Amino acid sequence: MNRTALIADRRYLDHFGGRLHPERPERVAAMIAMAARLKRPNLATLAPREATIAELELCHGAGYVATVARTAGLAHTSFDPDTHTSPATFATARLAAGGVLTAVEAVLGGAAHNGFAIVRPPGHHARPDHAMGFCFFNNVAIAARYLIDRHGLKRVLILDWDVHHGNGTQEIFYPSPQVLYISTHQSPFYPGSGMFDEVGAGAGAGFTVDVPLPAGFGDAEYLRIFDHLLMPIARQFKPEFILISAGFDCHYRDPLGGMRVTADGFAAMTRRMKRLAAESCGGRMVAALEGGYDLQALEEAGRAVIDELGRDDGEPIAPMAGGERAIPVVQRGKYFQQPFWKLD
Repeated sequence: MNRTALIADRRYLDHFGGRLHPERPERVAAMIAMAARLKRPNLATLAPREATIAELELCHGAGYVATVARTAGLAHTSFDPDTHTSPATFATARLAAGGVLTAVEAVLGGAAHNGFAIVRPPGHHARPDHAMGFCFFNNVAIAARYLIDRHGLKRVLILDWDVHHGNGTQEIFYPSPQVLYISTHQSPFYPGSGMFDEVGAGAGAGFTVDVPLPAGFGDAEYLRIFDHLLMPIARQFKPEFILISAGFDCHYRDPLGGMRVTADGFAAMTRRMKRLAAESCGGRMVAALEGGYDLQALEEAGRAVIDELGRDDGEPIAPMAGGERAIPVVQRGKYFQQPFWKLD
């Protein structure tokens, strides 16, 4: 069985966005409680470290980092109508970025085959100089840049299955051929980006793969898109490390999304990424929590992903029947990506 590094810490409850805010501390509390019940010998729970200021600045401007830092100790600061700080937000956000780095370091150092970071606040909407969409620092993007700048990797894959498009992650790497950013997301939906024709710029052309989806897609549609569009591209990219922005708000129970993915669907998507990691980069893969706002869904889907990470890499992948509604999506995705990748 694979050894999985699990990053969990009750300090992630310290950030508070508001009494009725959907990105609430109970999200992480539910995930931590679920993980504590697993009690598996191949699951090692690690305490996160804080990201350094220099690590935050791998993806964010120094002035912006300083602006967020100045909110420390203040009762309330609003960056936009959805994104608010409390006295501990800056420290918690540093811990979120550092938690993903902790998991990455455990995998790089051989202490674990893969990892899952239960962190908050989430990160994939955070732009280089702007907080938005509940996000302050782009946790997964910082980890990708850390792998490239500090460890010399040339090819990092970021898969983002959150129901919302990760506009911040895309913006950070849009001109880069070193990061293949793949996003499946509901559209039209917040934040309004992530159309098929957003494919990257300059040397990064072809290294952004956006797959906007209509509401109502579930396991069969997602897996058809994986098998016929995303996996062929990802295999040609041959990543040296895989990062997953694991938002569980495309779960059928989520109150903010309109998708129909089940725990089995999340496990199946993870299984495909794990197979790719085994083929191309010695299994090196880390998933990090992004969205997901129903506590039962978080527990069910999070457990399914953690279970899958711990299984042997060689387990068979059963083909998924159905999903015909996704055929036009696959065809449209191929149309925009064929200039850059070999697609049947």
